[in-house]
Amino acid sequence: MKKSKVIAIVITLAMVFGMMPMNLSVVSAGMVEDGDKIIITGEVTLDERLEIEGDKTLVLEKDCLLNATKGIGVNKEQKLTIEGEGKLVATGGTGQAGIGADNYDVRCGTVIINGGDITAIGGEEIQSGDCYGSSGIGGAGSHYILSPGGVIIINGGKVNAQGGGMVREEQLDYKGAAGIGGANGQMCCEVVINGGYVEAEGGSCSAAIGSGNCPWAASRFRQGSIDITGGTIVAHGNIGGATWHSGEDESFNISISGGNITANQMGGGQGNSVANITFDWTKESASSTRIDTRFTNLSDQIVFKKAYYREGDTKRTALTPEDLTKDDTSIVMIPLVTDPPKPTPVVKKANTIKVTAKKKKIKAKKLKKKSRKVKALKVKNAVGKVTFKKVKKGTTKKIYKKVKITKKGIIKLKKGKYKKKTYKIKIKIRAAGNANYYSKVIKKTVKIKVK
Repeated sequence: MKKSKVIAIVITLAMVFGMMPMNLSVVSAGMVEDGDKIIITGEVTLDERLEIEGDKTLVLEKDCLLNATKGIGVNKEQKLTIEGEGKLVATGGTGQAGIGADNYDVRCGTVIINGGDITAIGGEEIQSGDCYGSSGIGGAGSHYILSPGGVIIINGGKVNAQGGGMVREEQLDYKGAAGIGGANGQMCCEVVINGGYVEAEGGSCSAAIGSGNCPWAASRFRQGSIDITGGTIVAHGNIGGATWHSGEDESFNISISGGNITANQMGGGQGNSVANITFDWTKESASSTRIDTRFTNLSDQIVFKKAYYREGDTKRTALTPEDLTKDDTSIVMIPLVTDPPKPTPVVKKANTIKVTAKKKKIKAKKLKKKSRKVKALKVKNAVGKVTFKKVKKGTTKKIYKKVKITKKGIIKLKKGKYKKKTYKIKIKIRAAGNANYYSKVIKKTVKIKVK
């Protein structure tokens, strides 16, 4: 290659890289790191765990896919915010959360989800015939049952979180993790759901959102909390404690102030676990909060700051804490509005009926032989059923009893002897109207000349 061509290529490359921001680096095709932002623009597969250091924002651009085959590590004092419209699949490695802690002795950091289509699957670790699960989003587990999770906030997007340790093979003893929250042996971390669509399922004996299986030691570290203010939540399992042998003196604060929630059950779970559940509906619309679940832990402390009633109860009787736990069945709760919304009044319009009456002639000798029908009325634009009725006042006295008005408004004169003169027949025409139009009555006088 000539020396001049080499120099030209070098200059071109220098210009290209000179135009790129100094803090922008291409990690791989479709993945760019720009300062505190990790931007996914295409289809990216990571074979190693993506470790978050400091405060990072993961931007999922529209139609992109990030497949993190070893998950995303967000450990204590680290923070990850996820936003955008793209898709993320994070599968935890051995003993690791899908998104969260790297191992059993590290607490999860802070995870904030503002958007995106996210699937987080907790990893598993097999030791001595036991399968220990890690959470989809939250803590990482093992048989040491030490570290609880961190802080998880979901403001939007679509989230599907699956805890590790789901039963598959009979020869293993599965010790599951929550879909969102604690891993095996861990209490729930701090979970806040303000919006979005959230679907969660825990591993064996774990909550969907809350504690992992058998969190005995974890209760020494912190109290779990779940705060739901909005969004749609589908929990295939419990919201709260583990469903098998929750921790000694383990306690939860569960606050519900919005959202549409469907869960197998809600509360402290089993064992010595106790949940403090507060229902504080603050939305303006009665349909903004709907809770479909069951309450099985009789030790739970339930407080209603706003009244709820059972769906289908036409009397809208306010529920009490005892109503929720008196039987082991599902209950659908809806906030009780003090003043139910009034139906919007319908502003009716005037009926548009129009009636015209024509003067008619008939021969006396024909009336003498047989009765005659006279069609003198024409009705247009009537709203509702139209009826006709003769009126005595205003009708020629000697003809009143000889006249009959049919359902269609046709005048029928009986057979008989009539003097040659003009007779008056007064008729009342009524249009019934409907939900949007008033009724209307019109009176017309028909003149019939007998000659």
